[in-house]
Amino acid sequence: METWVVLLFMVFLALKALSQDTTDWVRIDCGAEITDPSGGWQTDDEFIITGKNEEISTRSHISIEPLNTLRVFITQNKNCYTLPTPSPARYFIRATFYYGNYDDLWKPPTFDLEFDGNKWATVETSLTDITDFELVYANRGDNISVCLARTFHDQFPFISSLELWPLPDSMYAGMSRDLAWLNSYRYNYGANDTNWILGYPTDEYNRIWEPVIPASLIPVQADFKSLFYTTVDYPPESAITDAVTAQNSADTISLEFNFSKTNTFNHVVVYFTEVFFNINETRSFDFYVNDKFIVTISPQYENCTGAWANSPTVGAMKVELRPPFDSNLPPIISAIEVYTASDPLVNIGTSHDDLDGLEVLISTFEQLEGWRGDPCLPNDTIWQWVNCTGNDPPRVTSLYLSGYGLNGSLPDFSQMQALETINLGNNSLDGPIPEFLGQLPSLKLLNLSYNNFSGEVPQSIKKNKKIKYKINGNPDLHHPKRKNIGLIIGLTIGIPVGLILLFALLYFLTRRKAVSSQGQVTIGMGMSQGNGTAQGKPQEGNVSWAGNGGNGTHVNPTPAGENIPVSTSVGSINHPSSEDPAGRDREELDELIRLQYGNMGTHGRA
Repeated sequence: METWVVLLFMVFLALKALSQDTTDWVRIDCGAEITDPSGGWQTDDEFIITGKNEEISTRSHISIEPLNTLRVFITQNKNCYTLPTPSPARYFIRATFYYGNYDDLWKPPTFDLEFDGNKWATVETSLTDITDFELVYANRGDNISVCLARTFHDQFPFISSLELWPLPDSMYAGMSRDLAWLNSYRYNYGANDTNWILGYPTDEYNRIWEPVIPASLIPVQADFKSLFYTTVDYPPESAITDAVTAQNSADTISLEFNFSKTNTFNHVVVYFTEVFFNINETRSFDFYVNDKFIVTISPQYENCTGAWANSPTVGAMKVELRPPFDSNLPPIISAIEVYTASDPLVNIGTSHDDLDGLEVLISTFEQLEGWRGDPCLPNDTIWQWVNCTGNDPPRVTSLYLSGYGLNGSLPDFSQMQALETINLGNNSLDGPIPEFLGQLPSLKLLNLSYNNFSGEVPQSIKKNKKIKYKINGNPDLHHPKRKNIGLIIGLTIGIPVGLILLFALLYFLTRRKAVSSQGQVTIGMGMSQGNGTAQGKPQEGNVSWAGNGGNGTHVNPTPAGENIPVSTSVGSINHPSSEDPAGRDREELDELIRLQYGNMGTHGRA
């Protein structure tokens, strides 16, 4: 038996030694100008490009030095830290926020916190309080992205510190790797309210423990100096040697925990030790979560034991330590951790083709270098210069980069096959327009106006009837204006038809005028009126006639051979030609006169 105890103790020491390796830890003192090797703190420079370093108000300075500076993000709607995760593991991630009135506006902002395309939390900062968020998450690649997203146009995200560190596989065995687990509560029961455990090195796994003494419970402290562990979650010794007990041996310790959501799924870990050496007395109790029995606990002197449970919860979660009838001592508890499961994690991020295409743009143009993280997820905080649709996987369908100050040649991002809109207007792009733009299968709108493109417009664009494109404002670009086929066809057909209709109308009007003039011709006797006189008798094939004006005088016809005075306000018109205005020849005209006026002439002579 002693051999097994020694072996177990050696294994424990080995695990403790391994836990002290901080090689893969990331601790960022956000906003700091220099690193602090003593605490392992680094500046932001290695992990993010965007943002501005700020220092909190002098009156708000606190003793926790990394919280006296911060990094604020004003220009982009989403800003992401890239944290390296060189080995597959579950990682603790902690983000801490302390406003400290850094901008002298007395307006602490609200914004979103995200990880790997998943919503983590809505951060509501305070004028005076420190706000922190922790989660346990299994990495899915070589890095984890932690993003701050602006959700109100005039409230700018900031962060005071950001930390990441790996956990041994044996810790928190009841947590599914398919979910992230958000720390909701971590209490050090029985400690004085000033005795916070602020992570490493007091806690070798860098956890923060809040001191709490619940009402009606009695704080106690262990009388031993050393502690052994039979739990693999390794709470710090100071969190275990402090504890609280019920007032009487028959009393139940009842603890209640509330959550922001009504329906939650929670992982609960409780820690115990026997704080006093008792030979003749026993202490035991049953561990319940939401009225469900989990296990019977019998704390051991100088030994930290633990128990865990997963429990679905509606409303508040209730944790109870119920004593059996034969226990001499009341229930006791040293510490507790409560983690809440995240919503289902994003299994499929933005299409790798789109990510590759965006990376080409980002690496080409320095104006885009600060954009990191998933561009389309979460779908309510996508990058401000893209649009996305779908979720299996999400696809980038639009690029809105007008006025971003881009310069140089346009790189090949033809792998972004879902693009429907590309707006690159009002930049300084130069060189030829790439052929691939006209070959994107879904492209409908292409704006390349007001740049410095040169050469010819590719045939793939000019001949693609699905694409509406704008290329004006490129003085070195040679492009014939696109022919308006509809207008050409319209003019080709319309002009001849119009001319035919015009000639027909002229013919109709002329004919009508000729007929009208024939109806007004009179053969008169007596004094000539007006300015013109027709003399001699009509000869075959030779007739003089005149139209009557508006105030002309109608007279009786005269015998053939007599003078025929014709009066008109316009003047006399003689037609010596062989055709009349309506196109008739002289014989037709004579015959018409005879038919129309022959009887009238005979009546006039009687």
